[in-house]
Amino acid sequence: MELVRPLEPILIIDDVEEVRSYLIEILENLGFEEIYESKDFSSAKPLLQSKAPNVLFLDIELPDTDGTQILEYVNDKYPNTHVIMCSGHNSLENVQNTWELGAKGFIAKPFNAKKVDTVMKRLEMIA
Repeated sequence: MELVRPLEPILIIDDVEEVRSYLIEILENLGFEEIYESKDFSSAKPLLQSKAPNVLFLDIELPDTDGTQILEYVNDKYPNTHVIMCSGHNSLENVQNTWELGAKGFIAKPFNAKKVDTVMKRLEMIA
């Protein structure tokens, strides 16, 4: 699985610890090693600056700010980061809005290993 190394480091921003842990477990099982996590945007900012992630899994609904605002910030400051939006509200409007704002993928919660693997393989082809 060495092919996917260009996608690292990976950052997960989600306020639910169980979601972060599950996603880390899936990514590690797929062979990824450099994975960081944050529960909100304020604690994620230093990680964005120091780690410059290639992939960002981003929850749309966070306690300190809206995920779409973070998406715009990341696209502006870190244009090479591939943002994958994650939400339990996978309405067509939500998905379209995040694509229009520059997300490279969308995973509806609850997600599984197959969905994460599929989105990572898609990113691998454009990275």
